[in-house]
Amino acid sequence: MSDQPSPQALARKKLFLEEKKKAGGFDELVKITENRELRLYFDERGDIMSLTREGPEQLNPLWITAEFDQHHLNQLEEKDINQFWVVTDSAGKCKIALRPQATVYASMPDDATAKIPFGEGDADLFVSISDSKATIWLSPATIESFKGTYPIQATVKGKRIFKFFLVDPNEKGVIFDTITISMVELLTDAKISKDIIADLRHCEVITAPLFDKYLRV
Repeated sequence: MSDQPSPQALARKKLFLEEKKKAGGFDELVKITENRELRLYFDERGDIMSLTREGPEQLNPLWITAEFDQHHLNQLEEKDINQFWVVTDSAGKCKIALRPQATVYASMPDDATAKIPFGEGDADLFVSISDSKATIWLSPATIESFKGTYPIQATVKGKRIFKFFLVDPNEKGVIFDTITISMVELLTDAKISKDIIADLRHCEVITAPLFDKYLRV
């Protein structure tokens, strides 16, 4: 195998040296790059290939780009871009969307899952979804019912781990995020907050109906 750099690597190096010289040095080039707008590049399937401030001449010429809101791109810069993709709407406009997850929920029978309804009043378990977190907690009465049981031994219908699916309200089986929580957490913390990948307040929350009553608040 040759140790010689590829023509592509040599071309990138040449371009870098030219840009550094034009900018007046490495430090100035860094400042210029940091002040450039973010650009998102994707392939023909919509898979995100790069989120960068580099110029297009340094990227794969087969990648596609489009105009996206800079605020959305700045938020995306802090997330795992593999959880998103680019879709084209009916008007031909490109949009960044969450990539649906593959999960067992889609194949579960209807009676094995339950939608957690919005409501007020008493329940065994409560769920709240904000723009960045899912918060889950037990009612005081439910916690009291486990008094005298070690949290690590506590179960509900034989289960110690609970999953909550944030799903598309209009299409069954399309899941955008999954929150996993343990009985130990529920019994030892007043409220448990878990990060979610995006603002999913529009989603429905689906879970296995293990507790008698759930409420979303």
